[in-house]
Amino acid sequence: MNISGIGSESLINVVKSTEAKVSGDSFEERLQNAFENKDEKELMKACKEFEGMLLSIVYKQMKATIPKSNLIPSDYGRDIFEEMLDEEIAKEASQGSGLGLADELYKQLSRSLKKT
Repeated sequence: MNISGIGSESLINVVKSTEAKVSGDSFEERLQNAFENKDEKELMKACKEFEGMLLSIVYKQMKATIPKSNLIPSDYGRDIFEEMLDEEIAKEASQGSGLGLADELYKQLSRSLKKT
């Protein structure tokens, strides 16, 4: 199995593109706003978005390890559709209970929020 396509450059690109898609504001700005306003709902929302970004990165990297098939020809429209589908899968996976990463991150960050 060839996994040479997975490298630090591709990971950095995925992180930057995912971060840019987070509803206008960067993740860091949303987190700062939650701390400045002591808004626990906004903090939880930021934690869920972080979990979604992480799941998106993991999913894209896992998908990159699967060999491409020539059975169905690839084109630009299909690539866009698959990218949108992948983002939606990661978004849905992070909603509800998700992996629990958002909850653990929220618990840790909310302690700091209450101290300030």
